[in-house]
Amino acid sequence: MDVNEEILEQYLKVVKNYFYVGDISFTVPSNYSNIDVLGYSQKDKIYYDFEVKYRSAFSLTNNDKGIEYLVEQFSKYKTEREEKIKEFIGSNTSVKVIVTTYTMMGKSSSKRTQMEERFHQKMQEEGFQSEIWYFDEMIPELVDAVSMKGKHNTQLLQTIRMLKTFT
Repeated sequence: MDVNEEILEQYLKVVKNYFYVGDISFTVPSNYSNIDVLGYSQKDKIYYDFEVKYRSAFSLTNNDKGIEYLVEQFSKYKTEREEKIKEFIGSNTSVKVIVTTYTMMGKSSSKRTQMEERFHQKMQEEGFQSEIWYFDEMIPELVDAVSMKGKHNTQLLQTIRMLKTFT
């Protein structure tokens, strides 16, 4: 697991109070793939299939294939991915969520809005309900939720607490 997936997992646990399972591998032709995080909101009774795409110096708006790249994360091996998800959630459906940065979706809010609309349209064409979550919003919420005296038993949360102590 990389740090970006760890940020998502800790955000789901500490801020959202979701159940989650990370790094779920499944077989695809001649290889394997994985579901970054599968989450569940008990409050809303919604399952989430998260795909983390963090690129700090890369923008999908550089070419027309950017949105196709994001949609492909869920559609390329749709059957295999959905079969693996069903092992965890049965016949329930999941909302497909890209977790990324503002920069990756567009440097200006108007460009970002265009990209978001294109993404949701393409996802709908594939039969998916979709959302986009941004690290730009999640990280400040996670930092705010980490208390100076609370029990934090992951390296990420301990690092946040330490940074809060000395800054």
